[in-house]
Amino acid sequence: MTDKAPKQRDLDHLMEQNATELEFLSAYGGTSIEGDGGPLLAALTRFLKAGNVEVESPSETEIAFAYGTAIVVENGCKVVFEGSGLPLVASDVQQAGFAHGLLSEDRTRCEVILIEWGYDQRRFIERMSEHFSRVE
Repeated sequence: MTDKAPKQRDLDHLMEQNATELEFLSAYGGTSIEGDGGPLLAALTRFLKAGNVEVESPSETEIAFAYGTAIVVENGCKVVFEGSGLPLVASDVQQAGFAHGLLSEDRTRCEVILIEWGYDQRRFIERMSEHFSRVE
């Protein structure tokens, strides 16, 4: 007789088995879509909608929401936020997974290119959404 525990189902197996029930998790999980703007825009859209942000899609490559816009660019997804007193410092848009981050001196405009969809990017978008939900 062996003392080995029976093999447990792994996360991939469970997700495959329950794919229709777990689709919403894609708004929160990391991805391997680095630098591909289309899937990054889709992930951003799902994430905003999951946070009850109304999103308009004028085309397949751009979205608009109350406090900003996002558009597919060559190496990612460019996101622009506009509003007073953005709760950011320059280093917030210059970390891993972001490119060409700019914050205006008066902190009323921020633009950054998302080149991956990981925890830092989700937390960044979440912080901005929280800020604007308090302002409204």
